[in-house]
Amino acid sequence: MNFEELLNSQDGVATHREELPWGVFYKKLIDKKYRNVLELKPELADNIVFCEGLKADHEHSQTIGGRQQLSYELHADSGGVYEIEIEQGNYQTFAQLIDSNPAVVAKSGFIDNAVKALCEATELLNSAGVYHLCFAPQTIFCRKADYAPMLLFHGSSFLSMTDMQSLFGGFEEFVAPEVLRGEGADERSDVYSLGKFIEWIYQHGDMLYEYKKVVARATQTDPLKRYGSVADMRSDLLRKRNLKQTCFSLVGALAIALLLVGAYFEFMPQTEHIEFVQGVEKENFGDEILDQGFNEETELGVWGSEIDAEQDTLSPEERKQMMDYQAKSEELFRKQFTKAADRVLKKIYSQDRMNLNEQTFVADNQAMAQELLKMQGEMAKKAGISDQRASDIAASVIEELQKQRGRQKSEKKYGFQRGGDDDEL
Repeated sequence: MNFEELLNSQDGVATHREELPWGVFYKKLIDKKYRNVLELKPELADNIVFCEGLKADHEHSQTIGGRQQLSYELHADSGGVYEIEIEQGNYQTFAQLIDSNPAVVAKSGFIDNAVKALCEATELLNSAGVYHLCFAPQTIFCRKADYAPMLLFHGSSFLSMTDMQSLFGGFEEFVAPEVLRGEGADERSDVYSLGKFIEWIYQHGDMLYEYKKVVARATQTDPLKRYGSVADMRSDLLRKRNLKQTCFSLVGALAIALLLVGAYFEFMPQTEHIEFVQGVEKENFGDEILDQGFNEETELGVWGSEIDAEQDTLSPEERKQMMDYQAKSEELFRKQFTKAADRVLKKIYSQDRMNLNEQTFVADNQAMAQELLKMQGEMAKKAGISDQRASDIAASVIEELQKQRGRQKSEKKYGFQRGGDDDEL
């Protein structure tokens, strides 16, 4: 065994075989090198209509181009085409990726990047009159280095076949009903199949709110009830996401503003207790609106707290791995946000600022509140946690910092400060 064979065998690519609608994908030793090949199903290799469609698809793939298009060569003998050799590279299907590393879907930006790349590739294909038709995870390849999705064959090249079941056998759930009935295909057929792929990738967790709404429309049985094109589908997804982020920003700004107002009445020398109580009620009311508007467990989480036992195929070790990943991300965000919030609050409660009148104090602190909210969003994105979870942690951090400053003020008011563990008062 040479060095290359040893490496491939350690990666498991020399023996693994993946079932695709058109045949079996695996690594094959050719000229002392392992190549990516697709061995066609005998019934398809013997089908003249399929082979002619395959040749037409091969010509299309060379002209369409694009980052998401895999190039390939046809291997034929006296009996016709029997095998496909895919361009060199370390590839695997999305089905192989999720099966070997299910926690990858929790990685920040993984699903968004995959959906965006597939939408862009589909829009390019549709503009050329080509339709992929089957976005089953076994038909979508990706590089092991960056998980960038790539496509091989396109279903519209085989629409001359009278039996679509023989072409997509075993993967019918990812194909639009009208295609399986032999009624032709258009952009709405790709909308349906792409929606089914998004539904599959969320099979082990709760789907995000914006994806849930888009997928519900994209997978309608009636083509007229779906989006008119993948471009319309992607546009609606972005619009719903921006609306959600705007709501989070408004709620977060309201919560921080209420905390600042409450802090002002707490630390001013002439504190009015009635005003302080009203400030707390407003803060609770803001939190109540947040809870009623969005539920992080049912709408906004990638991984829900309650998963259907029949659909949950994760092992305890894999689930623990995902939980540990989430906990570390939240702890990283909490530490970074605590430092930033403490710095801002020190400015707010400085001696010079506390001597300002109420109106000037509140107005002058709005810029700092916006600065803190902006840092919250940036830190949440870097840590890979949801905006809702970041908002909850930020609120608890600010509340704890205020309590600490309240205790410090009380100690100074009564003429003592707390010492070490062994000090006596």
